[in-house]
Amino acid sequence: SITFVSGVLGRRPGINCCPLAVTNGALEGLTRSLALELGPRLRVNCLSPGFCDTERFDRMDTDRKAAMLANTADSLPLRRVGEPSDMGEAIHYLATAKFVTGVVLDVDG
Repeated sequence: SITFVSGVLGRRPGINCCPLAVTNGALEGLTRSLALELGPRLRVNCLSPGFCDTERFDRMDTDRKAAMLANTADSLPLRRVGEPSDMGEAIHYLATAKFVTGVVLDVDG
């Protein structure tokens, strides 16, 4: 099994994010194409993570970080931001689900 990781910018680009948008869109297209070309020998899927609280925010001012996380959580249906374990569980699913291929899985709360 192959599991790529892209991001939402491939479908919802932001200002000054052109390289990321192009890369994510290409990975998602590659996922679908390779699933057809390599199946049934190999399954190919892609995780598209939403906002996730990782160490990249550890150097932020504590109050600013808390406000950012709260504002983001308020904008999501599940009312929380993702955690690395959420992404890990999704990757594990994509890597082990025997009847799943060519899928771009949004894990975005």
